[in-house]
Amino acid sequence: MVSFIQGFGEPFPLDQARRLQAHVLGDGKLDFIVKKPVRKTLQKKILENCAMHLLKMVEKVEDPVDKSVRYLFESPDHTLIETVCIPLLKPGHFSVCLSSQAGCAMGCDFCATGRMGLKRNLEIWEIVAQFWQVRSQTQGRISGAVFMGQGEPLHNYDNVIRAARLLSSPSGCRVDSKNITISTVGLVPQIKRYTEEDHPFRLIISLTSAVKEKRDALLPISKQWPLTELAEAIKAYALKRKERVTLAWVLMKGVNSGADEVAALKELLEDTPFKLNLIDVNDARENGYQRADEGERKAFLRILQELHVPIVRRYSVGNQSHSACGMLAGKRFKDLEMAV
Repeated sequence: MVSFIQGFGEPFPLDQARRLQAHVLGDGKLDFIVKKPVRKTLQKKILENCAMHLLKMVEKVEDPVDKSVRYLFESPDHTLIETVCIPLLKPGHFSVCLSSQAGCAMGCDFCATGRMGLKRNLEIWEIVAQFWQVRSQTQGRISGAVFMGQGEPLHNYDNVIRAARLLSSPSGCRVDSKNITISTVGLVPQIKRYTEEDHPFRLIISLTSAVKEKRDALLPISKQWPLTELAEAIKAYALKRKERVTLAWVLMKGVNSGADEVAALKELLEDTPFKLNLIDVNDARENGYQRADEGERKAFLRILQELHVPIVRRYSVGNQSHSACGMLAGKRFKDLEMAV
């Protein structure tokens, strides 16, 4: 927006252009009224040429249990985009789970989005609009953003990074960069690039299994970028950041909750500081995977604790209302197919 306004050919200070962008993205205003006096011709050009692209809200579903709110948006080309507003532990604070793609090309066996295939990458404005529109619908403070919705964020690298910069910019949505998390299933070249570019946002690696045969079956990308190469990229990232790497572990009943997994994990990352973010798989009849029961979960946690593996426990959201990642759009696609 800043460079666009400055391209009108009339004097318009950079700081004022940034203030106008902050007025729209940060304050949530759509009037595009410049606060300080400017030439009437320039204000006229701004009003005639500037507009906030918005997504059409198709569906809004609140989970009765965890109170997360799922939004199903539609782009002008009828692409369906899912976004989730997640309540945080601090009352009145929320985080937005953003989609980076429509569908996904990674084909993870346990993921509803993966079965949809990749439709296309989302544009920068479509990513930022998700955040902007959810914030406008939420009573409370949106203090974080996580790229853990539909799609593989690092498969849409440039748009995701530029969107994250807009989200964190003082002249943008003003989200603390430390509260912006980008996830990846393990695209090694992009992880290396991310490490070299030294972005301030947090990176979370979706590991899910440290046993080669199991991870190859669960996350097909592991056949292209095997665990050994991924481990090297993770170690380089940890060294550059001088902090523990967060690894996501989607816990599934009878699949990846055994002592063999913990032993393989310790061996794989023996020299790398990390912490494990445990996430319950979202039950979906189509894939056959189920959440581990309480006994299995506690046994796995006990093994991790005995081997001094730091754990972050996170529960999946939206499962009660068919609003877990990929489930709402997937259901919508099925409804549309049945109607044809």
